[in-house]
This record gives sequence, C-alpha cells and structure tokens, in this order.
Amino acid sequence: MDISTFKDSINAIAPYFYHFAEIGRNLDCIDAVTLDKIRPLGLECEKAMFNATKGVNTHKGAIFSLGIIAVAAGYCCNELQDLSADTVCHAVSTIAKAAEKDFLRPYASLPMTKGREIYTAYGIRGIRGEAASGFYSVRKYALPVMKELFFHGEYSDNDIYLQVLLHLMTQVVDTNVIARCGIDAIEYVKSSADNILALGGALSPDGIRALFKLDEDFIKRNISPGGCADLLSVTIALYRIENLLYHPYSL
Repeated sequence: MDISTFKDSINAIAPYFYHFAEIGRNLDCIDAVTLDKIRPLGLECEKAMFNATKGVNTHKGAIFSLGIIAVAAGYCCNELQDLSADTVCHAVSTIAKAAEKDFLRPYASLPMTKGREIYTAYGIRGIRGEAASGFYSVRKYALPVMKELFFHGEYSDNDIYLQVLLHLMTQVVDTNVIARCGIDAIEYVKSSADNILALGGALSPDGIRALFKLDEDFIKRNISPGGCADLLSVTIALYRIENLLYHPYSL
C-alpha cells in the first residue's frame, strides 16, 4: 500500500458515488431496508477497488461511509431540499442502523471480520457504530473545527485537514489501530495527538515538526489511524455538501 495504490483506488471508485447519490435521489423514503437496496452497488464499488489495487484494501471503510452519505444527500436534496449536516446525518443514521445489527446476527451467517472480532472482544462498533450514530464524532469534534478554520480563511486546506484529523485522533476509538496494534495503542494515539494539539497542531511550526516525528513513530510501531482518516473524509464530504446550500457553483 502506497500513494500510487491510493490514487489507483480513488480513480476506480470515484464514479460510483454519483450512482449512490442517484439512488438516493430516486428513493421515496429512507428506511430500515434502504441499506439492502444499495449493498449491490457497494459490493461492485469494492470489487472495482480491489481490482485496481490488486487486492489491497485502501478504501473499504470510506466506500461504506461515503456511499451511505451520498445516498442520504441525494434523498435529502430531492425530497427535503435540505443538505445541512444534521439532516443528512439523520438519514445516514436510519440507513446505517441496519449495518450495525450485523453484529447481532449469528456468527455462522456472516464471515468473521476484524470488525466483528473487535466487537466481540470489546463491544466497539467501529465505523458501523459511527454511521449508525449519524456520525456523532464528526459532528461534535471535527466539523465545528473545520467550519471555524475555513471561516477564518488563514490556513491551507491541507493544514485544516491535518488539524481536524488530530482532533478526531484525540476522541475516536479507532478499530484500525486496535486491529494492527491492540487496544492499548488507542490511548497512545489519543495522548500523542493531544500533545501535538497543545503545540498548536498543524497550524504552528512546533506542531508541524512534532507531527512529522509522530508520523515516523507511527510507521515504526505499525500504527495507522485509518478509521480517523475515514472520518476525516466524512467531515470533508459533509462540509462541502452543506456548503452546496449556500454556494452551489463554488465546489
């Protein structure tokens, strides 16, 4: 897995999100069976990803999250004429609760994935739980930071995204970290991000230097906060979708 793998994956899966949104736009309602209606497209999108990356999982979590968001946004735009993050995430929660119930199904009926292993061991629901909550962590900890920093207009997009990622890392129990390094690594990730934010995070020279060092440290320890990265993507998507309400031709 490297940057070229991610680029290949992005190119392969990007066209699918238009189709997710189109499904949402043509729905009469969002309900408990909506997830079943979009699963086939999600599986097709995953297959395109794996074909492009030769079997490497670069965006499975993002496909799940952003696919559901695209469906919810398509519906909310067409039926409610409302693309606010709260409205879209309410629809997301209704769709995603069906996925969260997968944890309660008999083990023989579904393959044992890392997500199910972690839920069985610790009761942590990961990205399914985040989506079922209407991305509570994003709306409480990440989106307000992103809105404030973009409003000020003093920072680059990349610096803002890094700052938001650090805020997510201080709050989210990242199942990707647990899968790679065990439950104890969560507190290390949280405290490391807290320490960098205390230096100003990605918005200060001291914070940037500390962030580069943390990157090297995480590589050595095999720590990858991929769940937080997926939630950063969710934050960006919700921010930009919401802004379509006010600046429809600017994005």
